Amino acid sequence: MRIVRALAFCLVLGAACKGNRQIGLEITLPGDLVATTAWFEVGAYKDASCAAVAPMLGDGVPEGATARVAFRRQDAIGPKFGDIPNGKYAFAAVARDEECTILARGCREADVGDVDKVAVRMDAAEDETGRCAVGASCQAAKCVPANDNTDPSVGAGCSLELLGAGPLVNAAGGQGTLVSAPAIAATTTGFVIVYRELDPNGASARLILLPLDASGGALAPEKPGLPDRCASSDETDGVGLVVKGESGMIALARAPCDGEAALELLNFKTTSDAAPGAPALGKFLVSRSPTGVRVGLGPARASALRPQGGLVVFSEGGAGRIASMDPVRGIVGPNGSFGGTSGVTDAWVAASDRVLALLAVGVGGLPPPTGGDGGADEDPVDPGTESALRLLMLPVNTAVESINAATSSPRAPVTFPGEWGSIAALSGRVIVLSDGSGPGRSVTYRAFDLNRDSPADTSGFSVEGSGKVTAGDVTILGNRAYFAALKQGAIGLHVYDNASTTLTPLSSVSFGREPRISAISNVRDGRVSVAATSSRVAVAWTTAKVLGGNDPAGGYAVFACTN
Repeated sequence: MRIVRALAFCLVLGAACKGNRQIGLEITLPGDLVATTAWFEVGAYKDASCAAVAPMLGDGVPEGATARVAFRRQDAIGPKFGDIPNGKYAFAAVARDEECTILARGCREADVGDVDKVAVRMDAAEDETGRCAVGASCQAAKCVPANDNTDPSVGAGCSLELLGAGPLVNAAGGQGTLVSAPAIAATTTGFVIVYRELDPNGASARLILLPLDASGGALAPEKPGLPDRCASSDETDGVGLVVKGESGMIALARAPCDGEAALELLNFKTTSDAAPGAPALGKFLVSRSPTGVRVGLGPARASALRPQGGLVVFSEGGAGRIASMDPVRGIVGPNGSFGGTSGVTDAWVAASDRVLALLAVGVGGLPPPTGGDGGADEDPVDPGTESALRLLMLPVNTAVESINAATSSPRAPVTFPGEWGSIAALSGRVIVLSDGSGPGRSVTYRAFDLNRDSPADTSGFSVEGSGKVTAGDVTILGNRAYFAALKQGAIGLHVYDNASTTLTPLSSVSFGREPRISAISNVRDGRVSVAATSSRVAVAWTTAKVLGGNDPAGGYAVFACTN
């Protein structure tokens, strides 16, 4: 090993410091790597452990650091971290060559209020990861994609070239933190990820809004606290998210906590004048549950926009319900019901200029099948004993109050087997993603057309690894369908062409094969969400519903996929 240099960084600490004194950062690098090292990248993570941060260094210093610096080995003076408060930190560092390939990694825990120097010993990387893709360049220890849309690194032919990836915001509660399903939506500048977390030990809860730029870089998150939660709230359901232009709405279901269950709505702007790229939040609008019974939102697709405005669907007392999202009054009635009269555990919604599509899942509460069998390769579902997906497709201008599960009005749902689902719509086409059925399928998709009970197209695909796929999501843009699926230790993204006719596989990527995407092996029973623009597709996921002590909350990845 060789000490390359003792770099005296000035950590400009907060008011609690004993003055603004210098703390040295000493990096020890294997001697045979000195000549090829071009860049050092260092991140400081408050209240984090190296056991949690070190496994995420495969693609360099992960997003979410309290402070990050990058500098060349030859720099005479090291850069400044900037303002970081006193406290315990994990200092993570990587060494990179001119093409951003990671040559060595290291991590050291220290309390910056008690030490004068932090020494980080770096060990040679076993696998050389992080090298920039063709067309991208290594700048400030990060890969910057090319600007030529014909280059594969920017997505020609939906290359799914990875542009950026990172973790979600570090969990505030540590061991036992409850995490909701994430939702992700495209914005005018990139994407925004929304989820919530609750620390059952301290009964504190917060909402996370994490904006991403179009190259996959994470910007400063907003983390507003959520009122009226307690240790028994146990909120691991989904969040509703809709974005139009620079305006967005978020729907939440609040569990009873010394009071009644409620639905909450938060308006936000995707960017603020004071901090461009950062969300600007409005007030929480609270609507009491009409029945007082606990309500829950499904993962990824609990909300949708139609020309008449926003809609949110939720399960309440074993029924699927639909209500309007009013940016002034909150989530308001009248309510409709769908998916059967009992047994509904989750619900999803999608809308286009022609169709309003409602999906529910549950056991029981349905009349006998009336002909929509979900596909020629499977038997009709027994709605009394098997978990069934219940799909209702209606004209987009259908009044919410006219939708009634008890009277099968305006029509009875189409039913087919399934334990979980997701849904997307474009024009008169509706695509449902669900757990696998049929030989060699990890997941199944069914494409329906408005006013037809039988699917126009049915097939599926596999996700690498053993075990069942337990979560998935789908979105449609143009004539392409984007599917994301999650199982323990694996996530896959599949892009299909010809979404309006017979779907045709176009591109796919297994996240476990991407060294720049970290902590996929930690994934257990988390959930996943996908969004797309004309040149990008982004996936967000959570690790688990209940986090372990060293679990990351989850992660995200942005890929190039140009239409």
